[in-house]
Amino acid sequence: MKNNKIIRSKLLPDLPTKFHLFSIAEVAIILGTSTKSVHDWINQGLLRSFRIGPKSRLIRIRYQDLEEFIDSHVRNGEIKLPDEDAENSKI
Repeated sequence: MKNNKIIRSKLLPDLPTKFHLFSIAEVAIILGTSTKSVHDWINQGLLRSFRIGPKSRLIRIRYQDLEEFIDSHVRNGEIKLPDEDAENSKI
């Protein structure tokens, strides 16, 4: 991934995507799934992550790693994300 897209942020307005880090909750929101699913993918080795902070309690996912996960597991249909239409039809 050679493109240098810029993520706009109030704190760091010109932060290149290669430096952007997502929390578990942010990844769950982006993918429309639960934080438990994101933890499961990390534990299975499907989604790369790393720990930071005191006692290594904070888990972060790099932008590139999330994009690779989507390209290799979600777009090819290996991992099915929740379908909103299916959930709405149950009501």
